[in-house]
Amino acid sequence: MVGSATTSRSVVTSGAVTAGPERDGFGSLAEAIDAVAAVDALLASLAASRAVLMSELGEWASTHVGEILPGSVGDGDAAAAEAEDLAAGIVADRLAEILRVSPDAAAGLVEESRALVRRHPRTLAALRGGKISYGHAQTILGYTYGLHRGGRAALETRLLRHARTATVAELSLIARTERERRLRAPRRRAARADSVRQRRQMSSHAGGSPACT
Repeated sequence: MVGSATTSRSVVTSGAVTAGPERDGFGSLAEAIDAVAAVDALLASLAASRAVLMSELGEWASTHVGEILPGSVGDGDAAAAEAEDLAAGIVADRLAEILRVSPDAAAGLVEESRALVRRHPRTLAALRGGKISYGHAQTILGYTYGLHRGGRAALETRLLRHARTATVAELSLIARTERERRLRAPRRRAARADSVRQRRQMSSHAGGSPACT
C-alpha cells in the first residue's frame, strides 16, 4: 500500500520560521511576499544580535588577556599592548574557523560590530527591527567613519531615512554625495576665512602708512 506523500514548506509565524504541511500553497502573491519579507526582517534582527555578541566578545577579550594567553601579561604598557594584540589574534583565528572566513575578515567583523554597538545605536536599532539590512548598516558605518561627532550623527540620520527604501548601491551613492558635501563645507569656510583675513591685512597695511602732505 502506497501512502500519500505530503510535502512541506517553511512558514513564518510571529517572527519564527517553522515547517508546516503544504496544502494549496500561498493564498495570494501578497501572502508570499509578506512571508519572504518576514524572514528577511528576521535575518536582519539576527545580524544585529550577532553584532552585539561579537562586540561583547571583543570587549571580553580585551579585559581577559590573561585567560586567553596565560602568563603572557608582562610589565609595562608596551608588553600589555602586545599581549592584547596577540589575544585579539587568537580570538580572530577562532572566529575565522567558525564563520569560515579569513582571520583578517573575522577581526574586521569584531571591530565593525564594536563600532555599530558603541557609536551607532540608532543604526543597530533599525537593523534589529528589520528596517534595514546588514549591508545598509555597513554602508552607514563606512561613510560616517572619520567624521566628527556632530557630522557623523547628522549623516547617519539622513542615511537611515533613505535606507528604509533604497538599495545598498543606491544608499552608497547618496552617502558618497552627502559625505563629500559635508567635507567640502569646512574647506569652503576655511577658504573664506583666509580670504577675509588677507583682505583685512591688506587694508591694515594700506591704512597704516602716514599720508604725505
